[in-house]
Amino acid sequence: MSDVEPPILFSVAPDYYRFAVAELRAALDVTKVQRVGPDAGVAHLGSGDLAGAADACWGGEIPLVRHLARADAVRGAGSVDTAAALAEWAASVLLAALDVGDTISLHTWDSGDAGFAPGKVRRPLLELLLDNGIRVVTTGADTVGSVCIGTDRITAGVNPAAVSLCDWPGGRIRLATRPEQVSRAEFKLEELFSYVEAPRGDVAVDLGASPGGWTRIVHSQRFRTVHSVDPAALDERVLALPGVIHHRQTAGDFVKAYDGEAVDLIVNDMRMVPQLTAHTMVEAARLLRPGGSAIVTLKLGTNNPEKQIDDALAVLTQAYDPSFMRQLQHNRHEVTVVATRRAT
Repeated sequence: MSDVEPPILFSVAPDYYRFAVAELRAALDVTKVQRVGPDAGVAHLGSGDLAGAADACWGGEIPLVRHLARADAVRGAGSVDTAAALAEWAASVLLAALDVGDTISLHTWDSGDAGFAPGKVRRPLLELLLDNGIRVVTTGADTVGSVCIGTDRITAGVNPAAVSLCDWPGGRIRLATRPEQVSRAEFKLEELFSYVEAPRGDVAVDLGASPGGWTRIVHSQRFRTVHSVDPAALDERVLALPGVIHHRQTAGDFVKAYDGEAVDLIVNDMRMVPQLTAHTMVEAARLLRPGGSAIVTLKLGTNNPEKQIDDALAVLTQAYDPSFMRQLQHNRHEVTVVATRRAT
């Protein structure tokens, strides 16, 4: 019986695959990486396990990985001819790790144009699991059965939901658009608040607020006053919200001039290079009460994003203690950072 842990399936934004692999190699004892598809790969470990990889992701060492799963079995994408045959293989892998009466969430997803639509595999796979006494629920189970159908490889495995990073197949959260939504940028905060507790307090500041999507989400967390800072206009629905104050000036001018009560939260989704964003947040730290929260997106290019992140963090940590850093599903070329204002 081998003591080597099964490989780890990971998903990423396609443009950041090779950078995520570099992060995995730096943080874990990775012996080999195999491509599954455009946004997924399999990492083989010489030591350590999936739980350790999840801890490294939550701790900010691997911010570019969105989702994790165990790959108990891996096979070539061209090794099965039909969805039914793929479902039978996947069922044999999952059932080997389950007992009759177990409850799982079933994740079937694809990476690239894999030839089999996940839905065509999920239906026969679901029937096979049910026939063998496994209870399958949409979400919320403590255990996840995961099947990824990639252009290069297919994986199947079972793992605790707690180490998946996200309770959606491949980390692909789907949030519904609502009539009150001002911008798609709102999805970033909504997704973030599915991972971390939404900050609370009385006074918040939204730097670079136009058209007001983040201001609206922050206001919905029952902040009494939200200072919405942007030279551009805000959506009329946001302006009408009680306690929202629009400051038509740059973030720098607002921070220099502010002499109001201490702020409990600063959010920043401005389009700036990461280091400049970090400097802006350090300057804004004087507005925050000690222990106050900051949420900021660092806009990345695909030219050495690890260095961009490291350089920005070196600046941010002059005033903040970061507690969360991930490239979310609704982040494009950026990572979201949550941090707390230091006492000194």
